[in-house]
This record gives sequence, C-alpha cells and structure tokens, in this order.
Amino acid sequence: MANEKNIPLRASKAPNLPIGPVEYSHKYQDEINNALRQYFAQVDNFTQASVIPDSGVTADRPLDTGTPQLQIGQYYFDTSLTPKRPIWWNGTNWVDATGTAV
Repeated sequence: MANEKNIPLRASKAPNLPIGPVEYSHKYQDEINNALRQYFAQVDNFTQASVIPDSGVTADRPLDTGTPQLQIGQYYFDTSLTPKRPIWWNGTNWVDATGTAV
C-alpha cells in the first residue's frame, strides 16, 4: 500500500498577465515570461513536496540531493530505527526529537 500524505493545500495565485500590445514588444514578452515563471514556481514547490516519501526504512530516507529538495522540518518516520520513531531534516542531518543525528 502506498504512503498517503496529508499535505495542506496552499492556494496558488493565477498570474496577472499583462495585456498584450498590438505589435510585437520584447518588454511584453519579458513581462509575461516573468509572470508565468513565478506561477509555475508555486506549482513546482507544491508538487515537489508531495513526492517526498514520509515513512520507510533508513536506506530509503530522502537525501538532500537533486530534486525535490528537502525542506527544514521535513518529517520522515523511520521504521528501521529501534524504537521506530519520527525524525526531521534540520538542513544538514536527520535528527530525532532530542536533536540527535540518526
């Protein structure tokens, strides 16, 4: 059975696209590209967070390499630890509730 996540949905804001000129304008193209870049950055931030597993064995812990990137405070329930327990990413290491790297 796949792990399900309860991720709070943050509403993305649709881009406020500038009204296009009658003739081609390099400035308009830059403005519209910037608006779309910001919008898709919001979408990327949400979708990346939703694909990080939230539990499993130590060997399957997410690593802070590539995409998606781990966020400080990212939760993971490690089923290989004794006792099994939740751990959090502190920006450098996975730590338990006492702050000890695990």
